[in-house]
Amino acid sequence: MLTVIIPSHNEENHIPGCLDAVITQKDLRPNHAVQVIVAANGCSDRTVPLAKEKEPALKAAGFDLVVLDILQGNKMNALNEAEAVATYDNRVFLDADVIIGPTLLAEMAKILAEDAAVYASGTVRIQRTQSLITRAYAKVWTHMPFVRDGVPGIGLYAVNAKGRARWGRFPAIIADDRFVRLQFAPQERRKTRAMHDWPLPEGFANLVNVRHRWREGNLELAEKYPALLANDSEINTSGSNIPQLFRTPFSSVVFVLVYVVSNIRAKRSLKDGGYIWRRGRN
Repeated sequence: MLTVIIPSHNEENHIPGCLDAVITQKDLRPNHAVQVIVAANGCSDRTVPLAKEKEPALKAAGFDLVVLDILQGNKMNALNEAEAVATYDNRVFLDADVIIGPTLLAEMAKILAEDAAVYASGTVRIQRTQSLITRAYAKVWTHMPFVRDGVPGIGLYAVNAKGRARWGRFPAIIADDRFVRLQFAPQERRKTRAMHDWPLPEGFANLVNVRHRWREGNLELAEKYPALLANDSEINTSGSNIPQLFRTPFSSVVFVLVYVVSNIRAKRSLKDGGYIWRRGRN
């Protein structure tokens, strides 16, 4: 039994594909029970009607759909609103621009059936990119030990009931994914063999914006929840290959520039007195 929560802010270009991937899930048990909640928040586009159009197909696949049309555009509030109407204690949190592989929910269901508290995510795969800069960045980023060997929860994470009991409502922070992941020690995290496709932003400026937001979220967590940093490590199963990552000069330069510029911007934001929630894609 799973509740899949999809927070969505102006996602008319992504929510149909995201839900289609849910509809085509296979290998679930015949008596499966899956609730899908699209938590549309602050939408001024067609996210809500497009999500509702998928209800017949979801129902035919054995899934119950709830579409929330929340006035306030805020991801954390949307997550809390969705959880208030969630039917099942096993929770999958899915970004609207992510496409899950056809057996991912079945694998998630098995993992979340463990008796102990557990955190899970998929094996992340970068969607095809148009930008040469983004492709160069991805060559390095996808082979970082954190991504390659860890369970970073990028675009998708899940917890069972005992895991969800480790925190209350989602706080007003930037990085919900890292906040949840750090509730669990590395040995409590699981990764499915099934993949999920996650989009890297296109172009240098958007890469910097997204990594800037990621860095701001990390600084904010360190400031507000320092005790969680005790879990800020991953089990590296294949040994570090950092030197090999930078054998391609162009990719190396792009990666380092994005890293440096975004870190400088994040430190300035911290110095200027606060964090503003923004969408990660742009």
